[in-house]
Amino acid sequence: MRLIFAGTPTIAAQALRQLSQRHEISLVITREDAPVGRKRVVTPSAVALAAAELGLETLKTSRIGDALEKINSVDADLAIVVAYGAIIPKPALDLLPWWNLHFSLLPAWRGATPLQHSMIHDQGAGITIFKLEEGLDTGPVISARAMEFLPQETAGEALIRFTAVGSRLLLEAIESQPEPKQQTGEVSIAPKIIRAQAKIDFNEPGDDLARKINALNPEPAAWALMNGQPVKLLRAKALGTVDWRAIDNQGEPGSLWLSENRVLLGCGQGTRLELLEIQPAGKKPMSARDFLRGQTPGVVLD
Repeated sequence: MRLIFAGTPTIAAQALRQLSQRHEISLVITREDAPVGRKRVVTPSAVALAAAELGLETLKTSRIGDALEKINSVDADLAIVVAYGAIIPKPALDLLPWWNLHFSLLPAWRGATPLQHSMIHDQGAGITIFKLEEGLDTGPVISARAMEFLPQETAGEALIRFTAVGSRLLLEAIESQPEPKQQTGEVSIAPKIIRAQAKIDFNEPGDDLARKINALNPEPAAWALMNGQPVKLLRAKALGTVDWRAIDNQGEPGSLWLSENRVLLGCGQGTRLELLEIQPAGKKPMSARDFLRGQTPGVVLD
């Protein structure tokens, strides 16, 4: 089958490579080169780099509406979208079917960050392939599969794993062409998560905070303050809902201490989590154990 592929980041490049092994990619659409890193070096997207390696024709644009003539000229049978990062307008949708790989079980978590919200809220985890229409992630479902997160898995790691499964689902759906079905169930929305929303409130229960910390890695990264300086909390392990305060009189919200070679973090309702990875201001990520061993006792995060 002749496909158009639209995508931008590394996970989209991963899907492009898998699809190109079985189908003809007549056109790749990706976002324009953008500044990357502290030095803001203008860099092609991961999809643009993969397309060049594969020898595929590539169109760089953030406005699909400006590319209608090109899209129509390649005479593709189907367009596949994986994390393209811009709206596909109705004039493009009218030219051919567009399928989107979405990282939740729709209609749960429609929007920009479905996997992160499904991890934070502990519901709706999965993959949905659906046919794009004008509404926000409202189109009929082509294929879907429930998924589970691995212990201490971050959103960045889960996206790679979910994309591998989703690419296989795409290949199966392209070949079997199942009848689309309208979405059913409770609708929830997954807007982009900004840095201000990623500041940790240590009065929340530990298991909730562990999911949030893992879900916000790599972007925008959960954070707190230590002595007025921001620190990123990158990976955590849930420890259950036990109220430990009556047992050892430790664990005020935000306090960090070493216990049997584990770094524990006090959370709300007397709960705790195990902090696994942290990034102090101006430093590289490190294990929470290494970080705490270099601090004076009584570290408290705010």
